[in-house]
Amino acid sequence: MAYSDPFLAHGIDIPPEDREILDRWLEAQPAPVGCAVPKLLSFEESMEYEGFYEDNFRGFPGGESVFFWDTDHISAVVGYYYTGPLKGTVYMLHGPTDISPKFFSLARFADYYRRIIRDHTEDGDPNYENKFWDDIDLNDGQPMTEKETERFHLAAQELIRLWKAEDLREDWYINMGFCVCAVMPDYYAEELIPFLSPKEDEYVLEALCHKLVKAKCTKAVPALGKLAQAEKDGLRLGGWSDSWTARRTHGYLLQLALEET
Repeated sequence: MAYSDPFLAHGIDIPPEDREILDRWLEAQPAPVGCAVPKLLSFEESMEYEGFYEDNFRGFPGGESVFFWDTDHISAVVGYYYTGPLKGTVYMLHGPTDISPKFFSLARFADYYRRIIRDHTEDGDPNYENKFWDDIDLNDGQPMTEKETERFHLAAQELIRLWKAEDLREDWYINMGFCVCAVMPDYYAEELIPFLSPKEDEYVLEALCHKLVKAKCTKAVPALGKLAQAEKDGLRLGGWSDSWTARRTHGYLLQLALEET
């Protein structure tokens, strides 16, 4: 019986290319060494998280997900979306509850995993385990392909519709904002400008600012100017008591806009 078979029998939809990655994982990857290295869960071990999943994530508008990896000694899991706009993407859940995609495909996560194991064990880095959970570049720093850009633009638009149309509990609302920022292609980042309102959630606003900087979206400068003033007047982006996120974002993009003229 292949690794993915019991998951499929349980109603978890996994496309063939991802099934192949999962089915060959144990033979293709070295056995994990270290308390924080993600290790592949058996079906039974994955199902032990059902209670936690039901309490926190069942019905999340971005899609249903399943945990395929956890660690031995830290509270951390790797989730895989198998339905909804985020289907096929991978998130890394550790610490603050953020279930926005960190990798746009299981293949990209597998490549990242192999690289961390190879590069950071060979050079003797004692903190290599943290590379799986801290300061991960979105999609391992790889830009979207043309096909991914088309797909995730549509996904982001659907996420926005669900985000604003439903009366979501607070943690889901914030996570939907995070998901929108994660998958919206940089080319279409200006579609996020309408959400730069001081009335928007402060954690979502921080994520929006980071996204607009990454996308170098100079069209956001006017809206960011108003947000920067609100921050100066006491708005705390990201919950920081000394937040400068909006002001730094505004200053960076304003300078970029001036250089473009």
